[in-house]
Amino acid sequence: MPPTTTRADITRIARMDASNFVAVLYTGADSKPQLEVSMTRAVAKRLKPHTGGCLCGAIRFEAQGTAGKPHTCSCKMCQRHSGALTLAWVEFPSEAVTWTGPGGAPSVYHSSDYSSRAFCPACGSSLGAIDDAPVVALLLGVFDKTSAIDLIPKSHSYRTARPKWWHVEAVKPTT
Repeated sequence: MPPTTTRADITRIARMDASNFVAVLYTGADSKPQLEVSMTRAVAKRLKPHTGGCLCGAIRFEAQGTAGKPHTCSCKMCQRHSGALTLAWVEFPSEAVTWTGPGGAPSVYHSSDYSSRAFCPACGSSLGAIDDAPVVALLLGVFDKTSAIDLIPKSHSYRTARPKWWHVEAVKPTT
C-alpha cells in the first residue's frame, strides 16, 4: 500500500498471486479504487536486464523485463534495413530501454509513417527500430546473450517475401 493510505482507509482489498506478480486492489479514503502491482522478490532477483549494443560499443542498451513479440520478419523493409533475408526482433516498452553506451541513443532514419530504424552513427550497425508508438524493437543479434527463452521467435512475418529456398525455423532448446 502507498504510505499515505492507512489500514483505516481500506474498505476493500483483494489479493492475487500469479506466481510472478502480486496485485492489490483497495479503496482509499477518497473512495477511489487504487491498484498496486509489484513483482515478487523472487522474480525481481531472477530478472536481470537484457543488455547489448553495436559492433564498436558506442551504442549500448539495457532492456528491463520480458521481451515482447519475439518474431522473425522477411519484409522488404527489414531486408533493405539489414542486408539480410530475415531479421529476428523483440519489443520492449520505450520506458524499459535505457541507452547506456558512450554514444548515447542511436541515430535514426525515419523509414515509414510509424517507425524509425536505429543504427550506430560510428560503425553503422543496425540496432532495431524506434516506433512512434512507445515501443523500441531490438534486433536479436545485438543482444549480449541471445539464448534467453523470451527471445526465441514465436512467429514469422512476411513469410512470402522470402526467397522460396530460404527457410526460417526457431527451435525451443531442450533442457
